[in-house]
Amino acid sequence: MMVEIQTYQEKVEQHFKSEVSRLCARIDSVKFDNANILEKNANLHKENRLLKEEIENTGRRATEAMQLSNWNEQYSRKKHIKIFDFPEKKGERLPHNFFKEIMDLQIDPSEIVAAHRIPGKHGKPRQILVKFLRMESRITSLRNRKLNNEKLEVRISDDVTKLNQELLSRLFLHEGVISAWYFNGHIYGTDNKGERHRFDIYDNIRKKLNPKRNRFV
Repeated sequence: MMVEIQTYQEKVEQHFKSEVSRLCARIDSVKFDNANILEKNANLHKENRLLKEEIENTGRRATEAMQLSNWNEQYSRKKHIKIFDFPEKKGERLPHNFFKEIMDLQIDPSEIVAAHRIPGKHGKPRQILVKFLRMESRITSLRNRKLNNEKLEVRISDDVTKLNQELLSRLFLHEGVISAWYFNGHIYGTDNKGERHRFDIYDNIRKKLNPKRNRFV
């Protein structure tokens, strides 16, 4: 009887040791797998961080490229003006001396490189785009534009890029801006305190108007 008990006890101990050994091996395997998972997770976090940095850099480069492109386009228009609401006749040809004959401006016809209609709003006369040879002639055409606007019932303005025009529209609609205008390649606006700001096409207008307040937000 004692021999049987001892034999059974040995079997139980052997089985127990076997199970303990199996569980230890399993634990080691789980630890190994967990270490691999942690390593992969760390690598994924690193890859994610690098991708995020690359996306931010790409976005920044794209923004800078768009700003430069807009600046170059605006610079290329520095000798241009646009005339709005000038009556349009079918089959018309705009002579280079129309500034003298029609608008009573003392600008030599040789100073006008080109003058032609461009697409505009439906139901209104197409805009006239005028390209001058020299900046002085452009300035002359703009100097008395208020008087000519009233006299001829037209509107003479700078040739502003689409992106700058959209920026002006946002400024006109912003409650913190009382006036906005284009000057010499840049867009400006005056806030409710009478302070002048220069704006870029990607500026956050609210933050631009309140830089100190946003610093502590």
